[in-house]
Amino acid sequence: MARTYEETIYDATVDAVNDALAQPKLPSPDEIKGNILDNSRNAVEMYNSIAQPRAKWKVPTELVPFQVAYVMSRLHYVALINMSEVETNPDRMVLGVYMDEGNDEGIYTTNETTIRSIARQYKRSLSRKEFQEMMDILREDVPTVKRCEEQNLVPVNNGIFDYDAKKLLPFTPDKIFVAKAKIDYNPNARNVVIHNSLDGTDWDVESWMNEITDNNQGLTNLLWQVLGAIIRLNVPWNKACFMYSESGNNGKGTLCALMRKLVGEGSHTSIPLNDFSKDFMLEPLIGVSAVIVDENDVGTYIDKAGNLKAVITHDIVQINRKFKEPISFKFRGFMVQCLNEMPRVKDKSDSFYRRQLFIPFTKCFTDVERKYIKDDYLCRTEVLEYVLYRVLHMNYYEFDVPEECKTALEEYKEFNDPVRQFMSEIMSELQWDFVPFTFLYDLYKEWYKKYVGKQEVKSLQVFIKDVLNLLKDYPDWSCPDSKKAVRPKNMMDKPEWMIDEYKLEGWYSTTYKGNDLDKKCCPTKKSSYRGILRV
Repeated sequence: MARTYEETIYDATVDAVNDALAQPKLPSPDEIKGNILDNSRNAVEMYNSIAQPRAKWKVPTELVPFQVAYVMSRLHYVALINMSEVETNPDRMVLGVYMDEGNDEGIYTTNETTIRSIARQYKRSLSRKEFQEMMDILREDVPTVKRCEEQNLVPVNNGIFDYDAKKLLPFTPDKIFVAKAKIDYNPNARNVVIHNSLDGTDWDVESWMNEITDNNQGLTNLLWQVLGAIIRLNVPWNKACFMYSESGNNGKGTLCALMRKLVGEGSHTSIPLNDFSKDFMLEPLIGVSAVIVDENDVGTYIDKAGNLKAVITHDIVQINRKFKEPISFKFRGFMVQCLNEMPRVKDKSDSFYRRQLFIPFTKCFTDVERKYIKDDYLCRTEVLEYVLYRVLHMNYYEFDVPEECKTALEEYKEFNDPVRQFMSEIMSELQWDFVPFTFLYDLYKEWYKKYVGKQEVKSLQVFIKDVLNLLKDYPDWSCPDSKKAVRPKNMMDKPEWMIDEYKLEGWYSTTYKGNDLDKKCCPTKKSSYRGILRV
């Protein structure tokens, strides 16, 4: 016989659970709970029959947290999920329970409300304190696992689709997913044509996708690839989709609605761009496969882009959670952000721009708005099953980016970075073979006032740093050593007409006072400068 009350109750619980597992069909939670209580009462009454009156134990009437935890760990697949793959501290991992039925069948839920509802099958009166005690016990007892990393496996509503083999596999708790597309894979899905008897129109999703891109096949193909990316959560796309248009009624919002229907309720979240640097705003990323945002505020400025970049490229971020331990997290999924105005971002590095997939939307549906497409057609099972079938039977692991998107990205780079725009406009106009940094900076300040505004201009040192970072885009120019002063010799003998165009008073000739523009724009040179050389 066990030595303590707790050991006695534990042994009774183990015996009851083993008996349940030995049955051809697992008993119901009520039956399991009843058998555990019967075993526990019998063991306690047996002890009490020989114990001294004051040493008798209380006969249990309900399960205690460690019993519920034991039942959960034996009768359900419960695991501590390492959400970053490299974390070693279990306190920074997430507890998940495999769902073998319901809307989340085939994935591990990390939603504590759902986990508590499972636990309450064994103790209906489970309090918050008892639930937390149960969770703490589970965290210590269950195995630690990592999410499935196989890029070809796509969790859908009725199984795991092997993208390479093009076949549906059954769910298994050995493949750890925390989100899935909530649409069934139907191998017989076809593009359906829907007739509207009220306005006499016919609609199908293939034609509609062509329509929103104004029949631009490159853009249409890319949008289909984006639809696939939001469900193929293990593929490192290393880009986020920025759907851009300054006008409304262009199809962006309706396309986002289709994306949400495709991934399903609970598998997507909405985090605007300027929220990625805010505390506690990243917690919704846990358990979703897509970030889909209909609209960002006009005038958005992103001061810190570190979290945004990490989420896009599946790198590790720390997620701070209210009243809980922070966790190390690697987002597995894809992001779509809709923009009515290009956002300004402090980070102007190439590593940031490489993460951006700008898709311009130029079509306007103002005169032909058909709300039933969004409210009805894109909600229909047969339409969604075809979209899922369509994207799963494409073959790509990288985006095919058309020229329109590349052009849009270049335009954004210049919009976001005045120095880049400045260099794009003036580098081909420079007359000298050696251009001092101080001249470029004075020219930039006047250009900035004329084309950008009167806001504060960055310092000379920051300006030089930005110029050097962008100089690689201009193969006709170089700067072997930005710290070394160079004697200009005859490399600044030509007249530089932008001196007069931008009225650079400090660069006019100090020796010539006439009206000859060529002579006015040949400044009196110093003995040496730091600057850039024409190759």
